[in-house]
Amino acid sequence: MKTTLSVIKADVGSIGGHIKPSAKLKQTVEQYVRDKGKKLLSDLYVSSTGDDVALLMAHDRGVNDPKIHELAWDAFMAGTKVAKEQGLYGAGQDLLKDAFSGNIRGLGPASCEMEFEERPNEPFVFFAADKTDPGAYNLPLYLAFCDPMHCAGLLLSPKMAKGFTFTIMDVNHTEGDRVIELNAPEELYDIACLLRDNERFVVESIRSRANNDVAAVVSTSRLHNIAGTYTGKDDPVALVRTQGNFPATGEVLSPFRILFHMFWH
Repeated sequence: MKTTLSVIKADVGSIGGHIKPSAKLKQTVEQYVRDKGKKLLSDLYVSSTGDDVALLMAHDRGVNDPKIHELAWDAFMAGTKVAKEQGLYGAGQDLLKDAFSGNIRGLGPASCEMEFEERPNEPFVFFAADKTDPGAYNLPLYLAFCDPMHCAGLLLSPKMAKGFTFTIMDVNHTEGDRVIELNAPEELYDIACLLRDNERFVVESIRSRANNDVAAVVSTSRLHNIAGTYTGKDDPVALVRTQGNFPATGEVLSPFRILFHMFWH
């Protein structure tokens, strides 16, 4: 049976500026999803990163399901109401449209989803970032899926040695989705050439070339493209499956040591 993981995240209000959502706001969003999503979801995890609230939802309805997206939108609207009542900073900041229109994409919240045949043990990593752009994941994902110095599985596993297909999006192209598929390792330099420009070219998804299974997905929305003006950073989310035909959890996390040492030492 196929399982779908959906992550939808939005900033709908914060205490003390850009610090974190209030306890009541976060509780309201979570309670709304639990109450209204009983028949839709098989599991739910609600978290916050900075001033953003994220919904990690498991279900069997596939990607881009209108009911799942509407559930998240309505939950964020409920959170916005609380934010306004409490006088929080940036109430409803990431809800850039007046009404839900069938899909969360293009409405402001960051979202990424993947559908797959669930393995007996299905480990994955959920990443959430605040105050940054979708390209923040470019380097870590490139190193995790292309560089054997970080991912020894590329040398040790015959299936992983076949490499991965990167779907890369030009997020500055506003007339529609402009994407290109490039294969690692044969087109490694082409992938690197694009991903170095992380303000424009962003990893949308990665698939295993051994069986075409989805390995990673990243939110690619740009808020200023939706609103027409600067409204804040895009605060991207990502899902990465690990183990088996994919890098191990430690191999996915290894590249983040570089970022840690760059910014904290």
